[in-house]
Amino acid sequence: MSKRSDFTAVPTSVRLSDELNEKLTLWTNSHNISKSEFIAQVLAEKLEDLYDIQEADLAMRDWLDNGQVTYSHDEMMKRYG
Repeated sequence: MSKRSDFTAVPTSVRLSDELNEKLTLWTNSHNISKSEFIAQVLAEKLEDLYDIQEADLAMRDWLDNGQVTYSHDEMMKRYG
């Protein structure tokens, strides 16, 4: 995530276990990034992944609701080796 001049940050807080905080500190220090920036990047990536999964699930549901057929990996291997 690059810093942008039009970026507006909203403060929030997160409680971490001592162990997780130590891991976070080690990672961010070794990669020269602030904890806040790292957490924002990871959260943005996770939310994007969750959104993509949700969209795929909806598309699959539509696919099946329209009478389309799916095959498992094992079924495809039996058919096509």
